[in-house]
Amino acid sequence: MICTFLLKLLVVFVFGQNTTKPTVHIRVMESSGGQENNISYGVHFLKPLLELALERAVSTFGDVVDIKYKHVETKPGPAQIGALAAREFYFNATNEPVNVFFGPESNEGVVPLAYMAKVWNLPVITPRGNDQSTRNNAVLSNMISLHPFDKLELVKCTIKICQNYNWTSVALFVDIDRKVMNSTSKIYISEMQVAKIECNVFNVPFSSVTDTKLKSELLSSKANHRVNILLLDMNDVRRLLLLASQLDMTAKNKEFLYIVPHIYGGENLQVDLWKRNDSQDMIAKAAFRTTLIINVLNPTRLQFEQLLLELNHKMFGNASDLYVDSSYEDEPGEDNQNQAQQYLLTGYHNAFLVYLTAVNETLAEGGNISDGLSLVRKMCNRTFDGVSGSFRLNEVGNRVIDMSVADMRDDDQSDGTFMRVGNYSSLSHSLTMIDEYKIHWPADDGFVSGQPVCGFNDEICIRIALEQDYRLAVGLSVSVGVILLLAAIGIFVAFRMRHAQNKQLMNWWKINQDELHPIKSFVTKSTFSTIFHHSATNTNDVATSNCSICIYKGNIVRQLFLNDASIQSVSSLMKEFHEIRDINHPNLLRVLGACLEGEKKMLITEHCPKGSLQAILMDSKFKLDTVFSLSILSDIVKALGYLHKHPLRVHGRLTSDVCMIDSRFSVKVGYYGLPTVYDEIKLQSQNQTLEKDLLWVAPELLRHGGKPTQQGDVYSLAIIISEMLTREEPYSNDKEYLTIKEVLSKIIECQDPPFRPAVSAPPEMIPMETLMKQCWQESPDKRPSLSVITALLHGLMQKVNKSGGLVDNLLQRLEKYSSNLEKIVDEKVDELRQEKQKSEELLKQMLPASVADRLKAGLTVEPEFYDCVSIYFSDIVGFTEICSILKPVQIVNLLNDVYTCFDAVIGNYDVYKVETIGDAYMVVSGLPSRNGSEHARQIARMSLALLSVVSGFTPLNTCEDQLKLRIGLHSGPVCAGVVGLKMPRYCLFGDAVNTASRMESNGVELKIHMSFNTADILKTFGKFIIQKRGALEIKGKGIMETYWLLGEED
Repeated sequence: MICTFLLKLLVVFVFGQNTTKPTVHIRVMESSGGQENNISYGVHFLKPLLELALERAVSTFGDVVDIKYKHVETKPGPAQIGALAAREFYFNATNEPVNVFFGPESNEGVVPLAYMAKVWNLPVITPRGNDQSTRNNAVLSNMISLHPFDKLELVKCTIKICQNYNWTSVALFVDIDRKVMNSTSKIYISEMQVAKIECNVFNVPFSSVTDTKLKSELLSSKANHRVNILLLDMNDVRRLLLLASQLDMTAKNKEFLYIVPHIYGGENLQVDLWKRNDSQDMIAKAAFRTTLIINVLNPTRLQFEQLLLELNHKMFGNASDLYVDSSYEDEPGEDNQNQAQQYLLTGYHNAFLVYLTAVNETLAEGGNISDGLSLVRKMCNRTFDGVSGSFRLNEVGNRVIDMSVADMRDDDQSDGTFMRVGNYSSLSHSLTMIDEYKIHWPADDGFVSGQPVCGFNDEICIRIALEQDYRLAVGLSVSVGVILLLAAIGIFVAFRMRHAQNKQLMNWWKINQDELHPIKSFVTKSTFSTIFHHSATNTNDVATSNCSICIYKGNIVRQLFLNDASIQSVSSLMKEFHEIRDINHPNLLRVLGACLEGEKKMLITEHCPKGSLQAILMDSKFKLDTVFSLSILSDIVKALGYLHKHPLRVHGRLTSDVCMIDSRFSVKVGYYGLPTVYDEIKLQSQNQTLEKDLLWVAPELLRHGGKPTQQGDVYSLAIIISEMLTREEPYSNDKEYLTIKEVLSKIIECQDPPFRPAVSAPPEMIPMETLMKQCWQESPDKRPSLSVITALLHGLMQKVNKSGGLVDNLLQRLEKYSSNLEKIVDEKVDELRQEKQKSEELLKQMLPASVADRLKAGLTVEPEFYDCVSIYFSDIVGFTEICSILKPVQIVNLLNDVYTCFDAVIGNYDVYKVETIGDAYMVVSGLPSRNGSEHARQIARMSLALLSVVSGFTPLNTCEDQLKLRIGLHSGPVCAGVVGLKMPRYCLFGDAVNTASRMESNGVELKIHMSFNTADILKTFGKFIIQKRGALEIKGKGIMETYWLLGEED
């Protein structure tokens, strides 16, 4: 007894506490006038409907929330809905506030209500909203539409069927007396155009049209179409199909199909759509076999009939006196009272369910049920178990429209019911056919084609027959002339082959841009080449100054860049290239072709890795003995001898700069022929270079000009010999006090003796000096011919080469140079190693070590997301005033001292310095190496340390006792990555960076200001002294709760 008494006291105590439930106030807005006021359901229907819906809602959600609703009716019509809603919201809100609007039932009234309610942050849940102006309207984001029908999706389902079977032409029969059919037909026409399906519309007033007129329309359709879409009442569908059967358009072996969009049909497919209990039922049944019915899936019958029973009990107290008929037999339309009442009945029940479900979840989460948009978001993109079955709302709050495609069972013993053969989902806009139930096509040989085999007027078969006759005639004609044609083709092919060969020979020099592949980094295998290139940097090397190297057909070649303006005539170039096509000599630099396509035009030649002869002669490190000198001269003479016997007859541009040295130390003479190309290359050089090249030109050519001569080539050879003997440029001694122009003037003058380079040859080179003087005789006729020069060189080679062959002497020279070259290489490698180490250290100062290592390895650095890091921002308070007092040098010194000290401090913590901009200092912890929640502690300790050391800095020449630092901290997610190629930077991106900056700018001098996120993490360590600053208005962030970091306990 005592236990029972105590238990009762406990129950009374618990349930006697103040457990006031929240109340939601619902306004049901009814429009009884306007464009859609031909449905007189009124208070006698809507009031008991709402009471029944409220009872069901209270039974489900009454334990959570009190539900109150008010029914607001507007007599004038839906245009007054907005005014009534404003009255309810503003004037009646004191006693009866508004949380949500239900209704109205008209599309005309729901749009202004939704716009106004969005301003008030209230949801609008309507049983209609199926108009195109309301569905999928992103502006009306606070509206939920529960209407289970969408004309556009009905049209898209029909188009999907047509596309599935490749029907490109259809006939559309429309009952223009019915508004729903008329409006839907307009959508059909526009969407068919988009889908590129030909649509022939037959607008028929079925309430007044005669059978004769209707047959005429059917015959017009029969002449051009196989597929017919019937936007008709089901009774009119039956009438049209009976007339079509009289025209032999429904017979089983005929290929005519009728698609019937059953706009307000139900999921129950057993309804006899064709049966009227008259003498024509069997004809209608046979005709309906040629139809496909598109059903909008509506309430399931059992659930809906149970709801009707409850409503009629409430209205009349007698379930047998049904006010609302649940039959699906009559074809309902948009004006059908019975159907509209069905949608209202399920719509308002589902409205209570959808809204109160969102309210219940919001309360469970501790949210605010007055936030209408938040409630709407909870209603969207989810499925509800409504009074009429399961239904889904999409992401914008519209009810998802699902449809089915049905076909009649095709056996004579069937009862004429339809079986579902396909499903259409408006959520994915997809049509899925059911494999178990195949469509029974009216045609014997498969599905209906878009047109007859021979066309509607036998035009296809006639065309095929004509084509067959034509092919026969053509075949006879071709057979007669085939021999002549083959002969003509043979002659033509032979001519084209000859022409192609000639064209290929003429265009041998053309190279495509995509055949040339650049070399990003080229290092020659020869140490000699490296030395030569270094020594040639101060010379005007025409052969290398305007060129580069690349890969062509697997070989390294040289590119000499040309000026676009100089290449004016391709025909002249073709002639010049034709002149050098057959040139092939081991001592001549081979021209591979030219590339005149793309942005840069270029000449392609062999590549000689040792550089030019001039570069070697100017390099004092390279020892040039008699044997090697004679070998060089012999190669040049051989090249000139070949050219003098060639149709070119002359070189004309011979200098030491155009004599290239290959990897075997053989000379290859270049710049022969191609006057258009090489003269243009010379013109690209500086004027001083052009004058310098004249030092190799014979005096007679300098005086009188004219075409180059073979004797002029001999004179140029003499100048090259003088360079070999002196290891200097021609006239180098004279150029110390004379300009190049003055030197050329002296050469042109007829002096005795002639003005020539001063040469003092060593004893072993005396024979070469004698040859040189013979070759630069003033009179061209006194200069020796190349055959004489060849014989003299041969004799000299035999005298100096008694001890061995040329190869033996070359090996001795290479051994002599090897030790010296190894020392040079070691020095260069050591210098390179030191520079590399400096570069790596500099790179690691600019970027995190892990990022720098990836870049050195040639790997890409992808942006990386970090869930949570801590960011530090600080700046110097009053820095602008300090800058106005101090000199720029003093400011730089001050900042250098401050940041040097800061850099030393942050080295003691697991942090990374991001950047400094002026007096701003940014540091982050938690990246690039993640450290859990340790990042907040590291940043906090670092901030306290920096605040401590900054007290030791005093700005010079200012009244400030010390530098005053303002610090802001924040923790949050960021994305980090390397930005830029030149001066790359490791940057952070994300709202957390902006928030940390705001913490600093809203802070106080000599204090550490931090956000709630950072403070919350620091509290987990339990050692930091944190003081709440309170709520603060932060620019761009709104109200934020912030804290002060005062220190850390020992």
